[in-house]
Amino acid sequence: MSDDGPIHSYSETIYIDAPPATVWGLVTAMERYGEWSSENTGGYWRKRENGEPCTGEVGDEFVGINRRDGQEWKALVEIVERDEERAFAFVTGGTALNFVQWGYRLAPEGSGTSLTEHWELRNLSPIMVENGEEEVQRRKANAIESLAKTLAGIKATAEAAPTPSS
Repeated sequence: MSDDGPIHSYSETIYIDAPPATVWGLVTAMERYGEWSSENTGGYWRKRENGEPCTGEVGDEFVGINRRDGQEWKALVEIVERDEERAFAFVTGGTALNFVQWGYRLAPEGSGTSLTEHWELRNLSPIMVENGEEEVQRRKANAIESLAKTLAGIKATAEAAPTPSS
């Protein structure tokens, strides 16, 4: 990432009529993102050095499977922030390559939750370098569209979830 900050960034906030615990359970269920995203089709947690499966703790890695415009690819992400029911973030390419950071912020709002998703292009991937500004803008537009769809999907899923009885 340049000293001037990210190359591009975008965030959007949505109100969800569900408690933060419900929303948190969805935000951290990365294997479910394929239900909501226009690009991600799912994925799987990698195993730690000791052979135990990752679960979404800081340093854990997830392999996302993505599809758009007839192309499919896998993207390694590393969890870089986890603050229970408040913040969750991961970076594409892991901290070593630090291409794109996706993050979520949750805040109680009335009886529901305010959920903000943030996208930040930090470093150009090899294909962006090779194909230039047109590729960067295409990826930015894809991310913004996917972010909006993911937020709407998480909202619909959370609001349809049964609420614990009081």
